Amino acid sequence: MMVRLLVSVRDVEEARCAAEAGADFIDLKEPADGALGALGPQRITAIVAMLRARHPSLRISATVGDLPPGERGEILARVRRVAECGVHDVKVGLWPAPAAQAAALLDALAACRASVVPVLLADDGIPEPLLRQVLRRRAFHAVMVDTAAKEQGSLLQRIPLATLADFVTAVRSHGALAGLAGSLRLEDADALRALAPDFAGFRGALTVGARAAALDPRLVRQLRRRLAPRAEVHAPLPAGA
Repeated sequence: MMVRLLVSVRDVEEARCAAEAGADFIDLKEPADGALGALGPQRITAIVAMLRARHPSLRISATVGDLPPGERGEILARVRRVAECGVHDVKVGLWPAPAAQAAALLDALAACRASVVPVLLADDGIPEPLLRQVLRRRAFHAVMVDTAAKEQGSLLQRIPLATLADFVTAVRSHGALAGLAGSLRLEDADALRALAPDFAGFRGALTVGARAAALDPRLVRQLRRRLAPRAEVHAPLPAGA
């Protein structure tokens, strides 16, 4: 199966480049402001307007920022503000928290009108009890794992592949899409094809320099090619790749 490519962008120009270079999903975030750094509503609205006009088939998500689960009211307020900007999905990070606190947040997210994608922060491994809570609600059409400490290496270096495969299977068995992210590299493409998540999220591997540097569309095209099914690997490269 095709591993769909999610590319995180910070402005209109990066969104245009990512879309034209072959991204399947466009994710709006500020990479210089944490794992799930949020963009302001005006910038989100401008990016959405451009993508709707030029690439109407692309699915667009945006993050709400790095907030602890105890700040449930602020999280829900940000979810509403981001959803009002016209994105399809709002990504909310799920950080380690007491079970009751996590349950209260998940209940609130499941009940809100926005399409929320929970993102489990897996720096210390995938939190299985939290994943079970997420899936039990059957309210989220997609679930992701990601990492906060980007400098500590790729998700595929930090979490056993068997554990990631179990995550993909568990999410799919509940009818949701499974997404993997976390300092993923171009050289992770073979392993990602084997794991076969529904989508994989990239940022740092697609910039020249640091994660917060500008997106390079040539790297997006290269990655899109590497993630393609093996039967397509020998297809001609797009111009400029």
